[in-house]
Parts: sequence; structure tokens; C-alpha cells
Amino acid sequence: MIIIYICIFFLGSAIASYINATIYRIEKGVKYPEILTRSSQCEKCKKKLTWYELIPIFGYILIGGRCSKCKDRVSIYYPISEAFLGISFLLLYLFSSTFYIWIILILLFILSYYDVLYREVPKSLVHILILLSLPIFIFFNFNVISLVLTGSILLLLFLLTLILKKSFGLGDMLILLALGLILPYKAYVTMFWFSIFTALLYAVLVGIMKRKSMKKVKIPMIPFFMVSFLISAIWGAEIFDYIISKILL
Repeated sequence: MIIIYICIFFLGSAIASYINATIYRIEKGVKYPEILTRSSQCEKCKKKLTWYELIPIFGYILIGGRCSKCKDRVSIYYPISEAFLGISFLLLYLFSSTFYIWIILILLFILSYYDVLYREVPKSLVHILILLSLPIFIFFNFNVISLVLTGSILLLLFLLTLILKKSFGLGDMLILLALGLILPYKAYVTMFWFSIFTALLYAVLVGIMKRKSMKKVKIPMIPFFMVSFLISAIWGAEIFDYIISKILL
């Protein structure tokens, strides 16, 4: 079984590595079919990466986070994202998660890449997420409570945006709409509040380290949605019931 777990972990890590490289090439204007066949290389000195440098996570560790030739720094985002998707795949496998959870997680992973590195996301990807959420809701998660809760949360966020003049963007709200249709209502409530809490914690920590006001800290929300989605898809209902039981007691 351990071999299977290791293989699933590295499958997720390898998919993350491939997605990262492909999106990077798209943003650099690399055309098809080169975008799929081009060898990975250092973008500064153009040195082609060796086979061991291409191993997800471990390749980064082996080269010390820098190009082995020109010593240009490699973004820490890459090994962290590879580890995250590897762990995510393993957890989804261990808890026998529904097939569409895997698909949505990968799409959120792609959206997170854009949100972290470019601070914006392609509208087409958000539209794809919404289109995928509709049949999932109809065939797997149809219930009135989810509609009411999702609508209420989005209305609250919209009003806060109008009042504070700076809050969630339209893309963030559309993603929350899609996730509200995909997740059962208990898991969705857990996902929403967990993402808000962790994002605020991130803002506080960054503000302290950089000695700046929380209001000036830019928060890429989609990575927090992604992590919270993973946790809530597996344990969301249990977390919700536990918190409610503590409140009622």
C-alpha cells in the first residue's frame, strides 16, 4: 500500500509541475505544439534542466532553489504547489472522494497559479468552473439550502464591497458561487469561513513581517479557497457539526 500512496503523491506532484510549466509557457507566448514538447530550462541563462532537476519537489531541493549554472533563484511557489497537489491527491484517494472533487481541485490549482503570480485570473477559466458547477449541482448536490446559503453569502460580500470599497473581486465571488453549487451546504459554510480566517491570518503575518497596514496587504484569495475546498470536501460536514455542537452547548 505504501508504494501506491507514494505513486499517487508523485502523480499529483508531477501534474502540478506540468501545469506550472505549461501555464508559464502560455504566458510567455510559446505556441503549440512547442508548448507541450519544449524542454524545461532556466529562463535566465537558458540551461536545459537535467532529469533529476525535473523531479517534483526534490529537484528544487537538490539545486538549493537556484539554477545550477547561473545561480538565479527559482520561485519557492513551485515546490510548495507540487507538494500541495501531491498531498491533495493522496488525501482524496485515502478518503475516496468523488471524481468531480479531483477535477475542481485541479481547476482551482490552475486559477491559484494565476492569482499568486499574476494577481489576476483568466475569465475563461472562471466561466469553465461555473459551467462545471451547474451539472454537478443538478445531478449530485441539488438542495434548496445550498442555494439560499450561497446566495446569502454572496449578497453579504457584495454589500461589504460596496460599503468598504475594497473587498472581494467579481472573480472571487463567481468562484464562491461555483463552489457553493458543488459542495454540500455544511462543507460550503466550513470552506467559506476557513478561507476567510486563514486569509486574515496571512494578512496579519505579512503585515507584521513587512511592517505595513493590513489594508495594504494584497491577498490572493483563490489559494485560500483551494486549500479550504480540499479540507471541507473531506472533513467539512464533521467540522461544521462539531462547531455547531460547541456553540449550542
